[in-house]
Amino acid sequence: MYSNASSSIRSVGNIFPVVLYMVAAMVTFTTMTRFVDEERTNAGIFKALGYRNRDIVAKFVLYGFLAGTVGTIIGTLLGHYLLAGVISDVITAGMVVGKSQEYFYWSYSLIALALSWVSSVLPAYLVARRELHDEAAQLLLPKPPVKGSKILLERLSFIWSRLSFTHKVTARNIFRYKQRMLMTIFGVAGSVALLFAGLGIQSSVGGVVERQFEQIQQYQMIVAEKSSASEQEKTDLESALQAESIHAYQKIYSKSIEKDFKGKAGLQTITMMVTSGEDFNPFITLEENGQEVQVTDGAVVSQKLAQLAGVTVGDELELDGKEIKVAAISENYVGHFVYLNRATYEQVYGTSPQDNTYLVKLKDPTPSNTEKEAATFMGKAAVSGVVQNATAIHLFESVASSLNKTMAILVLVSVLLAIVILYNLTNINVAERIRELSTIKVLGFHNKEVTLYIYRETMVLSLVGIALGLVAGHYLHQFLIQMISPATILFYPQVSWEVYALPIVAVTVILTLLGVFVNHHLRKVDMLEALKSVE
Repeated sequence: MYSNASSSIRSVGNIFPVVLYMVAAMVTFTTMTRFVDEERTNAGIFKALGYRNRDIVAKFVLYGFLAGTVGTIIGTLLGHYLLAGVISDVITAGMVVGKSQEYFYWSYSLIALALSWVSSVLPAYLVARRELHDEAAQLLLPKPPVKGSKILLERLSFIWSRLSFTHKVTARNIFRYKQRMLMTIFGVAGSVALLFAGLGIQSSVGGVVERQFEQIQQYQMIVAEKSSASEQEKTDLESALQAESIHAYQKIYSKSIEKDFKGKAGLQTITMMVTSGEDFNPFITLEENGQEVQVTDGAVVSQKLAQLAGVTVGDELELDGKEIKVAAISENYVGHFVYLNRATYEQVYGTSPQDNTYLVKLKDPTPSNTEKEAATFMGKAAVSGVVQNATAIHLFESVASSLNKTMAILVLVSVLLAIVILYNLTNINVAERIRELSTIKVLGFHNKEVTLYIYRETMVLSLVGIALGLVAGHYLHQFLIQMISPATILFYPQVSWEVYALPIVAVTVILTLLGVFVNHHLRKVDMLEALKSVE
């Protein structure tokens, strides 16, 4: 249990930080670029006083270095001694495991420090060096507005002619500030993708129990018969199977096979089931790509086993030193199974299988009743063992619980990241264009119109970011559920509609709150004072 949970979370820990860093680095890059732009006048003063370019650049580099270093140190300490402990408690909850020990990992800390310098020092150096190409007199003047140009949309006259004046202005402004456009789109897309992936994993984990143990494996118990049981003991077992509490049962041949998948999952237990008919209905539903399959010529292999063995339909699967043709790969999420009919078994093994196992469906499939009935069968002399689905469900739910709590933390981080990105970019957009906004307000635009003038761009870019984020999140989710699933578990690939809706709702709420903030901020700004900086 502990191994499965820790393995899944370790896989998450190898993927999510990479995506989080890429998005966070983009925010840091934008922030440092803005910082250098704000210090443009001071840089001009230093240059006019005779300071060398490299000395001025060193000032900005030092700022980025200190900010990156302090932030990394705080983050490293929180990661080592707070977040690690929280996740450890999540994994070990409900287990008889001692208190975890926290260790400081210098290698990871140094990597984090180096990556923080890349995102904070490098942009400060590049932007400062670019700005200092200008003369001191130019640096002392406000930075000229970004020039506009004809955009592609204007060439589509049937669309452009139907747009209002404000919509045309919005479209042109979006492409005037290409760097901010890309930062907004990819920042929102990254946050939405992370949010989608986190929620998607929770949905996939939550969908396994119903799909596996209610729709695929519809039996509640597997009752194994002793090979040495007398006829009287077998008759007694058959009588027990006729009890009022038993809905239906089917006798099959079953055996466990151990196979070592070196370099992948190690030693795994595979359950082989052999039926006299063409399928296992109504006890097991075998489906491939939504289509029901029959056990006819060859073996039906469960998905996870096919992945570990590296086989597809038509290949040969080696078990017990025998080669078995793979006729189909069935949908399955917990355990490894191979399904055969008698003819295929006799062809492969050269002997006829002797039925030794009962698949049992109960009228009352609740865990408590299943445990009660299992205890009854264990008391029969002909029974060698009983396997309950409740046991497999409990094992899976322990892994699911750990993953769900970990994903909740990552979802929270994704939401916070989205807030930081949108707030930062919106604030920068307003600050950089305050003279432009002052001008249109002086010309008679109302506060709401001024807010929408600039905020409409953020909304359009965010919508594009949401669309890209949902697509990227879908593929990230599919990749993650393959990476984090333990050796015996495959997570359900489908997600609920809430996984698509919640990221959209989250970004919409953030945008609404930011719209209120921008409107409030613009009301407080002295527009005439802002216009004094105009040449």
